[in-house]
Amino acid sequence: MTPEDMDREEEDQEEEHTKTDTRASSQPEAEETPPETTPTEDAPAEDAPAEEGERPDIDVYSLLRMSIGMYAQQAWVHLGLVKDPYKDTTEMDLPMAQIAIDTVAFIVEKLGDELEESEKREMDSLLTNLRINFAQRS
Repeated sequence: MTPEDMDREEEDQEEEHTKTDTRASSQPEAEETPPETTPTEDAPAEDAPAEEGERPDIDVYSLLRMSIGMYAQQAWVHLGLVKDPYKDTTEMDLPMAQIAIDTVAFIVEKLGDELEESEKREMDSLLTNLRINFAQRS
C-alpha cells in the first residue's frame, strides 16, 4: 500500500466517523403514550413472564453444582497435576488440596437427593479420582 493510499484510507475513515443519521429527524415524531399496566388481583406481578435480558432465579442447589467444578479444579491444581492459571506453574500444596477435596465431598453430600443418578455416579468418580491422586502424593 502506497503512502497516498494510506492517506486516502485515513480520510475515508474520518468521514465515516463524522456522518450522522438524519433519518430520525426527517420523520415526524408520533406522540404515543405507553399503555398503563398495573398488576391485577387475578395476575400477580411475580407471575408475569420474565423480560428479555433478565436473569432467571438461581437456587442454592444450582449454585452448589456450579461450585463443585471450581473446587475440583483447585484440588487438581494443588495436587500439582494442573498448571495454576494465575501463576502458570505447577506446585503441590497437599493441605490446600485436602481442603478442596473435602469441600467437594461436603457439597456433594449436601446436594444429596437433588442429584440425578448419572450426576451421583459422576461426582463419586470425581471424588474417587481426587482422593486416589491425593493418597499417591501423600
